[in-house]
Amino acid sequence: MACRPGLCVSFKAEALQGVHNQNDRYMIALFTDKAKLDEYTTEYTPAGEASGPGYAAGGQQLDGFSVVEDGTAVILTFDDAHWDRVSVSNVVGGLIYNASRQNKAVGVVALEQATSATNGAFDLYFPPATASEGLFVID
Repeated sequence: MACRPGLCVSFKAEALQGVHNQNDRYMIALFTDKAKLDEYTTEYTPAGEASGPGYAAGGQQLDGFSVVEDGTAVILTFDDAHWDRVSVSNVVGGLIYNASRQNKAVGVVALEQATSATNGAFDLYFPPATASEGLFVID
């Protein structure tokens, strides 16, 4: 699998060091099966990134940074991502990164299957912010 989902190890360490904060500019970039993204990804790089009309390198800004507590778990989540009119193919995942902090990686999102859009909408819906289903869970 080109994208193994989860929080990046470097983000966990940087969060404890106070590097990242809620008001930073978080981005999500889309990637094809040519990318290798996993928990050891440390920063955004365009290698293997999706490309096509309507999609800008680096992806788009994410809104809705939110940290939710659920029992002993803490969940980091964002609002869903939406591209209105884009042509991309073979998208298998994405990288959320902090553009305010030298493009440091936050976490990897993997899609259930390779997905494409042709001159149309492309949406990423993030799961509910719960300990069992959350986007990025620390427990």
